[in-house]
Formats: sequence, C-alpha cells, structure tokens
Amino acid sequence: DAAEQYLKVTTEHAGAAIAPDAMLKLGMSLNALGAREQACATYAQLGVKYPQASGNVRQGVAREQRRSRCDG
Repeated sequence: DAAEQYLKVTTEHAGAAIAPDAMLKLGMSLNALGAREQACATYAQLGVKYPQASGNVRQGVAREQRRSRCDG
C-alpha cells in the first residue's frame, strides 16, 4: 500500500515539493518488497526527473543505491 501511495504522489503531483522524497520512498518500498531492479530504476530516474532535489534526498538516493546494490 505504501508503494502505491508514493507512486500516486510522484505521478499525480510530480511538481510538488514532496515529490522527490516520495520517489525516494517509492524506491525504498519497492526494494523492501523484493523488487530490487525496479527500486534501482526508480533511484536512477529520480536524479534525472528531479536534478534540483534537496541534498537530503540526493544523499538518501546514494545510500539506498548502495543498500540495494544498484549497478551504477
């Protein structure tokens, strides 16, 4: 359910200030569900879609990419 809600925020409210954080949490939720490839794709897309994301979000992406063992 959490992944669905984060996806809803990132698609329906893509321009909202909370969207980058929601996208990070979507990736975290996907990884927790065992969907590592989708989580890694979400982290990679976050940097492209939200290059202006806060430092905290960018640090979170880097941390979660390491945790998920994303390639690149």
